[in-house]
Amino acid sequence: MSFFCWAALMKTFFPVLNRITKTFGNMEATTVPKMKLFAIATALAMTPAVIAQDSTPDKVYLEADALTDDQNNGVMIAEGNVIARYEGRQLSADKVIYNLETQKVRAIGNVQILDPDGTVRTADEIEVDEQLSDGVATGFTAQLPQNAVVVARAATRTDGGTNSLDYAIYTACPICEEEGKSPTWTLRARRAVQNAETQMISYNDAVFSIKGVPVLYLPYFSHPDPSSKRRSGLLTPTPELSSKLGLVWEQPYYWAISPSQDMTITPKLYTGVNSALDLAYRKKFFSGQLDISGSLAYDYEFDSNGDRQFYNVNGAIVEEPDEFSGTLIPSEEKFRGHIFAQGLFNLTDTWQWGFAAENVTDDLYLRRYNIDGWNDPRGLLDTAPNRLLSQAFLIGQTEDFYTDIASFHVQGLGERDNDGNFARVVPMAFANKLIDFGDKGLATFEGSLALLDRSEGDDTRRGTVSAEWQNAYVAPAGLVVEPLLKVRADYYDFSVQSTSSTPGFEDAKSRTSALAAATVRWPFIRRGEDSTVTIEPIVTFGYGEASLDNGELPVEDSALFEYDLPVLFKADPFTEYDLIEQGSRVVAGLRAKAQFDDFEVRGTIGQRFRDEVDPFFEIGSNLGMEKSDYVAGFGFDIGDNLKFDSTMRLDKDFDIRRIEAQTEIDWWRISSGFTYFNIDEDVAFGNNPTQTQGIAFRSQFELTDSLDLSYSINRNLETNLNQRQFAGVRWSDDCSFFIIGWEQRQISDRGVGDSESIVFGFGFNTIGAITTQDFD
Repeated sequence: MSFFCWAALMKTFFPVLNRITKTFGNMEATTVPKMKLFAIATALAMTPAVIAQDSTPDKVYLEADALTDDQNNGVMIAEGNVIARYEGRQLSADKVIYNLETQKVRAIGNVQILDPDGTVRTADEIEVDEQLSDGVATGFTAQLPQNAVVVARAATRTDGGTNSLDYAIYTACPICEEEGKSPTWTLRARRAVQNAETQMISYNDAVFSIKGVPVLYLPYFSHPDPSSKRRSGLLTPTPELSSKLGLVWEQPYYWAISPSQDMTITPKLYTGVNSALDLAYRKKFFSGQLDISGSLAYDYEFDSNGDRQFYNVNGAIVEEPDEFSGTLIPSEEKFRGHIFAQGLFNLTDTWQWGFAAENVTDDLYLRRYNIDGWNDPRGLLDTAPNRLLSQAFLIGQTEDFYTDIASFHVQGLGERDNDGNFARVVPMAFANKLIDFGDKGLATFEGSLALLDRSEGDDTRRGTVSAEWQNAYVAPAGLVVEPLLKVRADYYDFSVQSTSSTPGFEDAKSRTSALAAATVRWPFIRRGEDSTVTIEPIVTFGYGEASLDNGELPVEDSALFEYDLPVLFKADPFTEYDLIEQGSRVVAGLRAKAQFDDFEVRGTIGQRFRDEVDPFFEIGSNLGMEKSDYVAGFGFDIGDNLKFDSTMRLDKDFDIRRIEAQTEIDWWRISSGFTYFNIDEDVAFGNNPTQTQGIAFRSQFELTDSLDLSYSINRNLETNLNQRQFAGVRWSDDCSFFIIGWEQRQISDRGVGDSESIVFGFGFNTIGAITTQDFD
């Protein structure tokens, strides 16, 4: 923004004074010939003068204690608390003089310009010509956006909107907070230039000082104008020292292609391996947004030390090639890379469509180059860790209707993953319609379709329709009864691939099922002077039948279900389609809560009973036994300072088989979080679970208002390895920061294992920073 926006006020103030509507006292004149200026000035000199802006865009509001037309000297003078407003801008001064002959305008004494965006500029004196081609201010000060301040002995505006400052001082730090205390940093220059076209501020003979002490001389330096909203240019570089990649320097360049699209181009320079290039593109449309990111490198596969990897004749990576006696085949040097993309677009107020793409050339490419974000959710569907998911989808939603249609496929990044065994879903669809009958209950109608195709495995096609009715009644004494009726029909068409011992076959089967159930709750509430205690016994009864038993149809979607706290009291907790719980079932439990002024404690416990065992539900699901394990939850809050929550699975002797516990602490200068989980191997899913016990801890301690210590760790307690460990120190104030930290990763996968990094950085508000992006 120009240092001389105030000059637009002056251009219309004096030249068009003859035709401004004037109001003073109770009199009004619509036009004022030039010959009458003296008479009006005399009248205004007696009382405060007000010139009111009307709807004409070139008119101005002026207020002053006195307005004088000095015809002898050819000047007009506004004096005493002069305030002029024009198009949202305001100029105030002790005195304003307009020279009718030279067309020069001077504002003298306590000059202040307030722009619509809140920018404040001050000067001892300013002068500008009528055409605004030249202007000068002395004793100049400007309060810019982002709390930036610039002070200059003199400021000059020249043609083209270039503003030059002589003997300038620039800072974004608070100034004059304490007498004798210097700002954290200042940039002093013999000459500074603000270019309105490029939105850059440049300095000649600049000296950068910290706490008043000169630390760096720069013959030339430039940075974006704080008022600049969006412009092309270099962004904050990212340095790092890595045991795997060597010295790392990432230098992003931001390209503002148009108001609706941009691109960030980031060369990544490594001393340990070949360099890489990152690209990130964004575009906003009227109907939505597109985001694409990716990277490209030309290199061989390397291990955690940055050394080239080798294979044996069977194609397996040799982790210790120096000790291998067989034939070694070096990894090929070629182009490698990744792409992540997503888009979401509105078709109408009801319908949206979108997509997400995730793909890499090598399983370990993302780990080798420390590329984050590959487990971030994209699109409609989410996937498991160490999997990439590409999808296209359509969504429709109203107040009582929802539907989605999606097609997707998975890329596995695990050592044993075979993408041919992952299903290509073409497509999967779901629809839900609600009908509210008021006191008569709520009906839900659903439909589902899934077509699963594999290049190296079984294929399955399924269609499902269902109808459900539920209601809630409050009986005398507060007893709550919630009945449920549900019917469902499934059709399966599937083909099973042959194996070495069994032939392949194709088949088609249909299945119908029905469920009747009710949940009964009886909450008891006791209120005291400073407390409320609630105890709620809950019992759920249900009976269901199906025309086919579990095991007669393929199981695609039900492998990882677990009966836990969120679905404890549901008669039909199993949300997937391929397996169905049959027979009678009863759930009995208790929910309780006590609330005090600054303290709350809560707990839940329950158990599920079935009439017979169903072996097709894995033991990890906690659903196939006649008596399930106990499911419990416990938590408490102490104001906003301490929060604790846990969920547990307990056997018949109340020994813990599974537990997840979370604690949040926000007290004094400490902010911490702790998570712990432990899963018995006999209830863990999969034959070889990679982790059944672990902790995650993070903490930040404010030593002072400016100095923080931080530490975090994510540790696998089975292997005693740290998936990630970090320790760092950060100093910051209102206008700058300095950071340094250490990071360790101990995730081993096909030779890409332990790595350590030193991260560091510093930054000064408005002029730039050098920092590591993932510093916590």
